[in-house]
Amino acid sequence: MPQAHWFSLSKTPFLARSSHCIAVTESGIILVYGGELKPREPIDSGTRQDGTPIGSLHVFDLAKSLLSQGWRMLTPDTKLLAEDADAGKAIPVPRVGATTLWHGDALYLWGGRGGVDMAPLDAYQAGVWKATVHSAQGPLQSVRWERISAENEDEAPEPRSYHTAVAHGGHIYVHAGCPESGRLSTLHTFSLQDKQWKTLASAPEPARGGTVLVAAALAEETSVLLRYGGFCGHELPAAGEVDIYVVSQDKWVTVQPTADPAHGSPGPRSVHGFTPFQSPLPELANAVAVVYHGERDASNAGHAAAGSFWDDVWLLSKEPGGDILAGWAWQRLDVVSEDDDHFPEGRGWFPPVSWVDPHGESKVVMFGGLLSDNSRSDELWELEIN
Repeated sequence: MPQAHWFSLSKTPFLARSSHCIAVTESGIILVYGGELKPREPIDSGTRQDGTPIGSLHVFDLAKSLLSQGWRMLTPDTKLLAEDADAGKAIPVPRVGATTLWHGDALYLWGGRGGVDMAPLDAYQAGVWKATVHSAQGPLQSVRWERISAENEDEAPEPRSYHTAVAHGGHIYVHAGCPESGRLSTLHTFSLQDKQWKTLASAPEPARGGTVLVAAALAEETSVLLRYGGFCGHELPAAGEVDIYVVSQDKWVTVQPTADPAHGSPGPRSVHGFTPFQSPLPELANAVAVVYHGERDASNAGHAAAGSFWDDVWLLSKEPGGDILAGWAWQRLDVVSEDDDHFPEGRGWFPPVSWVDPHGESKVVMFGGLLSDNSRSDELWELEIN
């Protein structure tokens, strides 16, 4: 029976945050951007109280031989600032509730909210930003930001925060989230090659924020986006349903995975973990994704306080076969830790991310997040399933 093993990698008080962004490179380097320490106050803002320069990235190498290096900070390329007459447009402004993705050799940022009134950012700031890491004097020395202009900016998605985004097949998919008011169920794609936005089929209602998409290629080579969870005034879904976007058909379907015989289905949740999963182990050959942690019940005070949180781990599997609607199943995993009594506390409002190590095993990375006492976590955890 597979088990979920949590490993504590670091605890760094000055990096505590929630509503932030994380991306991970193919080689296991994580890059953390933005977020908040206090509700509605973006950090890494370069102010007198917050000395971290705007546009900085916090970096940690997950390679086991390099763990002793700890965290490092990449600051924006000063040459770029000196050359640009309008520095305010050369670097993304501080924000919360945005998304970052690593694709190819660069980091891509989209969306979020910021400013005194914490409204969604304007169209320029909310657009696609590309960050490249420079290593002229050694590995990971600085970061250079560039605002990527779309050929059809007028067709870009409505600015928003607490959406979900995923990179797949040379495209960035942006879904759901919270605009100036209400919530969304729209799906858009941005071609990194053609620099074109395209509106795709909207997802099944209700509209939501705090949901997560996972890109997957099923055994029959069907590319899909899986959606789980979210918040629409209450936590979703009602009974473990998974919404599936079939890329080649531009359509959504909903499946009801078979429940775990002993534990049922994952409980409704938002701002949670949901990441792709693969393993060379025969008993995990059908596993597609992992669900973990997340908000169980929202606070009555909204974003100003903490609700209650899950601390569980679930596998979503799909049996081989041509029927996309059949063969899905949930399995709750027993959670263990390296010293049997040190587990990550339940949390939410963290970005889900995983990477595939050189052995072909997915490893989930969980950093930061909001805890039940309304504090922001400073912990970095890695989850292995075997």
